[in-house]
Amino acid sequence: MANHVILDAMIPREDMGREGEDFTLDLFKDFPISHLAKDSPHLKLMRKPDFQRETNHWTPSQVATFIASFLDNEIIPGLILWKSPSYVFVIDGGHRLSALRAWMEDDYGDGAISSLFYGPDIPDAQKAIARKTRALIEKHVGRFSSLKATIGNKNADELQRKRADRLFTRAIQLQWIQGNASVAETSFFKVNSQGTPLDETETKLIKNRNKPIAICARAILRAGAGHRYWRRFPSDRTIVIEQRASEFYKILFQPEIAEPLRTLDVPVGGSVSPVDALALLIEFVAIAGTRVQPQPTISDYDDDSTGDATIKCLENALAVLKRIVGNSAQSLGLHPAVYFYNARGKYSRFMFLGITMLLTDKLRDNDDNFFKKFTKSRRGLERFLMDNRSLLGIMLQNMGKTQRVPKLRDLFVYLVDEYSANREVTPEMAMSQLGLRGRIVDVVSKQSTTKFSDDTKSMVFLKKALESALICPVCGGVLDPNKSVSYDHVLRVRDGGTAEPENCDLAHPFCNTGVKN
Repeated sequence: MANHVILDAMIPREDMGREGEDFTLDLFKDFPISHLAKDSPHLKLMRKPDFQRETNHWTPSQVATFIASFLDNEIIPGLILWKSPSYVFVIDGGHRLSALRAWMEDDYGDGAISSLFYGPDIPDAQKAIARKTRALIEKHVGRFSSLKATIGNKNADELQRKRADRLFTRAIQLQWIQGNASVAETSFFKVNSQGTPLDETETKLIKNRNKPIAICARAILRAGAGHRYWRRFPSDRTIVIEQRASEFYKILFQPEIAEPLRTLDVPVGGSVSPVDALALLIEFVAIAGTRVQPQPTISDYDDDSTGDATIKCLENALAVLKRIVGNSAQSLGLHPAVYFYNARGKYSRFMFLGITMLLTDKLRDNDDNFFKKFTKSRRGLERFLMDNRSLLGIMLQNMGKTQRVPKLRDLFVYLVDEYSANREVTPEMAMSQLGLRGRIVDVVSKQSTTKFSDDTKSMVFLKKALESALICPVCGGVLDPNKSVSYDHVLRVRDGGTAEPENCDLAHPFCNTGVKN
């Protein structure tokens, strides 16, 4: 969630492409704050284009500063709107209007409107940033309800009285786009190439918003809640999409990560921050959502008009994810803290995607023998990963961005081959496999302060906690019983083993069912 306020629930979304052309000339001239009141007909008409980025790019300070600027009669940018036959679409100004409505409703991502939009399970990080925003606004501006009550009160603080007087008299300037939905969409892209431009992930989502991968990523991010980008599909398809997305979210992003690390129960997918999570999900579904080779990019897919292609992508990707973690018989039960976090306890999406690409390849090729070989290599493989976290990070920095995932896949193949054959691997050998050369130097900045940073605390916790972590008796790899565990009969049932506690041990699911048995 980073340090950004989640305001996406404040203005509903709608598919602008379904709207025809409207040449209505009787358009309102400006936008007073009263247009955002609960019972305002203007608010009932207000929509954001469904392809527009999520309203989550402002920090608490930016929200508070904008509200103060509005009340203090400072210059603020105008709004750009487009009138369709059914709605008024906000082409530019969504953050401004959302911030004002959030202030009016005292909902910065954790209130009644947001709970109805996202469901009751709002992430803790989202609630925390909402509390921070509320405290900052109450300190520098005050609550909307309090300021409203100040109107006409001559005994009030002078600044607050002036702000109250402007509350319902100031209006934001408007500019209207004339033309059809295509003209409005073109205007949106032109506007968003200035100011705070769309990043690579946002642009990719907007351009490919009707493709299965984009729909999957958006569904998973909010566990099937929030704006339903898949609502045009038949109801039976939407139910499946929401069920799969919710299951996906729980496996990938729960529990929420907190810094510094104080538990090894860390999320497989790292932070649920919308920008980071969407970038991860697009890449993950692109890799794991198909068994076709070569793997199509997001734009190679046809638009999904029925929901079937989206469901297929979700189910393919979920099958790979359940190979990584989970309690199914085929789950390798990879410990995220071992495989997907660096020495400072920071999430490495490239390590996760490298494993994803490797397992997707093996599932596509029906290479069942590989999974047994992987199990045989785990003790040495995981020791290498834990001993060389910092060096792997340096190696990643020295590779091109587009090469990191396939190079890491190849590195994992190499490590599995070597350790399954009981051959040791040195960092120099791994570096050579990644196509790098030069001296290996593990550079760590010297601390000049006596106070431990969160990174240092996480680093020490990760090292100490993994030293005493549970170990699978079959493969010697680290166990994560919060995500993947199988109860193993030490003496197998067919050999006369019973259900006595003395005959029970904890193992990775695949080690128990796919290797031992």
